Amino acid sequence: MDNDLIPTDDKLKEIVQTGEYGIGIDEFGTTTNPMQNQVEALKARIFHGASKVEFSFFGRGKGNKESGTPETYGKRERADLKGLAEINEVETTTHASVGIQGLSGFKHQQFVFDEHSRKESVDEVKRAIHFAADATTGGAVVFHTGESPRSLVSRKWDDKDAQFELHPEEGEEELHYLVDPVDKKIFSQIKENERIAIPIVKVDENGEEMYLQDEAGNNIIDDITNKPIPIYDYDLKTGNIDTKITTFKEFRLLEEEKLKEEGISLDSNQRQKIIKKFAEFQTMRDVNYFLGQSKEFETHYYQGLEAREKIIKSLKFYKKLRGQVDDSEWQKFQEYGHENRHAALEFIPKDVIDPIKYLENQLRENTRTIGYGREVALSGRRQARETLERLERGMLAETYAADKAGESMGELGMYAWQKYEGNKKDLKNPIYIAPENLFPETYGSHPDELKDLILKGREDMQKRLKSNYGKSDAEAKKLAEKHIKATFDIGHVNVWRKYFKGKEGESLEKRDKRFNDWVLKKTKKMFDDGIIGHVHISDNYGFHDEHLTAGDGNAPIREFVAQAKKSGFNEFIVESGSFNPNISLPDTWSHFGLGMFGAGGGYSVDIPGFVPNSFADVRHGYFGRAGPPRHMLGEYANISKDFVGEPFYSGLGLE
Repeated sequence: MDNDLIPTDDKLKEIVQTGEYGIGIDEFGTTTNPMQNQVEALKARIFHGASKVEFSFFGRGKGNKESGTPETYGKRERADLKGLAEINEVETTTHASVGIQGLSGFKHQQFVFDEHSRKESVDEVKRAIHFAADATTGGAVVFHTGESPRSLVSRKWDDKDAQFELHPEEGEEELHYLVDPVDKKIFSQIKENERIAIPIVKVDENGEEMYLQDEAGNNIIDDITNKPIPIYDYDLKTGNIDTKITTFKEFRLLEEEKLKEEGISLDSNQRQKIIKKFAEFQTMRDVNYFLGQSKEFETHYYQGLEAREKIIKSLKFYKKLRGQVDDSEWQKFQEYGHENRHAALEFIPKDVIDPIKYLENQLRENTRTIGYGREVALSGRRQARETLERLERGMLAETYAADKAGESMGELGMYAWQKYEGNKKDLKNPIYIAPENLFPETYGSHPDELKDLILKGREDMQKRLKSNYGKSDAEAKKLAEKHIKATFDIGHVNVWRKYFKGKEGESLEKRDKRFNDWVLKKTKKMFDDGIIGHVHISDNYGFHDEHLTAGDGNAPIREFVAQAKKSGFNEFIVESGSFNPNISLPDTWSHFGLGMFGAGGGYSVDIPGFVPNSFADVRHGYFGRAGPPRHMLGEYANISKDFVGEPFYSGLGLE
């Protein structure tokens, strides 16, 4: 090729950086192969032309060659990874084990929150932060969210026009979860269509509910529930308390209407109050059962105490009598003295031969009866009180999970700050933790939820910085925002498409456009608010996270990236799937109109005498297709002089 026909570095830089959508090649990076040694995996991505590379790990706990962890790589290999990136001017980041799903400690199989599990997940991210400080140029340390189960259909979030449902029957079968923050168990799962008989409280002439009162007109407080005792309507003929059958949905809608009339917004706190109020009706069934059992055995207990006094009195009488007579007289008394017994001893059956033995047996039995009655009575009251206290403590599972995840992120933000401060001279970028939206079925995947988690994590970190390190409000806020940011995965949010509710008569095309508009509206707000620090790019058709190459599915990737650029964002990681690891990055470049330049010839209007090869000419070069080599020219060649010569790039001019 004639040298005069090759564009200058400045002209080539303009072509490469702007592209068709104003996005440069150097703004896209990609992930390593997690099944490969990460040193070799990094080399492969450098040869593909990546200027940003994210290390990926599948292993959790103790690693092995099939499932490596950040800790699989020791000091020498970490130094190799950092050196290889630096001499090739490549920026590297870290993805913690994909085995982590959330930092709340929720165990999905057992349906319980567990502090040991939370600690293990936090430690997995810490080992990734440690790796990032030693082996990368800094930046994001990514991990997945997934803090708790929660439904979709009744969630309003911040956008009333975007409605979701897990399945067509979710509106009738939606589950609401309450967790006890003390034992950390989910103790109540209320279904929308769950039916319960609720007693009807009597109302006065003003429509106010009536309660049992003392002589002074004060409400009498129940010693178990600590609430006023209501007066129920009852049937005059039967004396039975009137009840009405209602579903939770009917109850919820009625309560929401009351809030609306009072001008109170339906936030998570109000939702929690409504759910707990309904759960109280359920709980009172158990409470009343426990109390009924308790009262029955309390009666036995007190009756036993009364009987015990008589038994002891009788036993003393007969023992005294026995001591005053000889054997023959006692024998006569046993045989003929029944009619002449003391009046207080008439409860002894007439056919009893030896009253002392009988009374001693009765005393032993009475002791057992009193003990059993006491324990059952106390047990019933304890269970009733504990059940009510658990309900009082109860929280929405997602609220509890978000709070716990916030604590975990505050701790991890501190660790990222400390590791960065200790390695600042060797790091190009600050280390920050970057929770990533995962799948719609768990809390943390919706943009509003992800934002809420970030804010909770920052708030917790600020408290730690101020209380433990004496930082001012301004300093703490700045550091928390620096070391806790979100990773947003456009492929993951696209999976919400399958749950997006269409409007009546709406075409699929209009529905899809409305969904895309929702994604862009939500993410713009997150960029504008400084929530997002890292982005993953992959595509799918809205059903599952298949990690297709950008443009091969229906996620609004071009629009999303263009929007991010307008917000000043320029860090995009292309996540390859199992079938496209070698072509995902160049295919993404192609999707954004970025050329691949080789040794082909031709003519161009913009650059006389030069036309780059078409992307199709070089796309499959790694698979044996005849075509020009896939290299960038000039300053865009990602191979340094250290890799010139056998067995690497020859260094000879392409002409």
